[in-house]
Amino acid sequence: MVSARWLLALSCSVGGAILFAAAVGCGSSRPARIPAPAIDPAAIADAVASSGGLEKLAAIAGGRGGMDGNGDGQVSRDELAAWLEEIRESKVAITSVAVQVTHLGRPLEGVEVKLVPDASMGGTIKEAVATTDASGVGSPTIPGGEFPGVNCGLYRVEISGTGNDRKPLPAKYNAASTLSLAVGGMLPQNGMTTIALK
Repeated sequence: MVSARWLLALSCSVGGAILFAAAVGCGSSRPARIPAPAIDPAAIADAVASSGGLEKLAAIAGGRGGMDGNGDGQVSRDELAAWLEEIRESKVAITSVAVQVTHLGRPLEGVEVKLVPDASMGGTIKEAVATTDASGVGSPTIPGGEFPGVNCGLYRVEISGTGNDRKPLPAKYNAASTLSLAVGGMLPQNGMTTIALK
């Protein structure tokens, strides 16, 4: 008797694609869900607020329906906590996101895009990396991960490589980067963010 095994990936939209893994065979195995990171919304929101990081979140908050719950163009500690709670309750383990990088107004090919978990996340999520294609687009994924994609949460973005001017990108875009990205809870909008380097 020949047994069959499949790896099943299910996806649905909660700010991206949610991935689950299931092994199906002749035994009594049941679908096994990939565990979502165990985040603490209140602790993360407090850490961001105490470090003065709420102001920079306004640029990536996505307006009403994203992190900025009341659509006033700002993100409060409570709005951040509510966004994080939404992520926790969704139990999303891995989600897809795309990053487009432009430099001097043109797509930037062949640069490394690294999503570094913000310190406020307390080590609950993992770093993800991508290399941009001819359109300047890369889809970060966790190195060595079972499935492509990233964890939901707050990240610092580092972009390393050579610019369209054939010069190395300056430290303000990598080692000393202040670029940020929020993933999950309907962010980034349409599953993609564009980072324009000058």
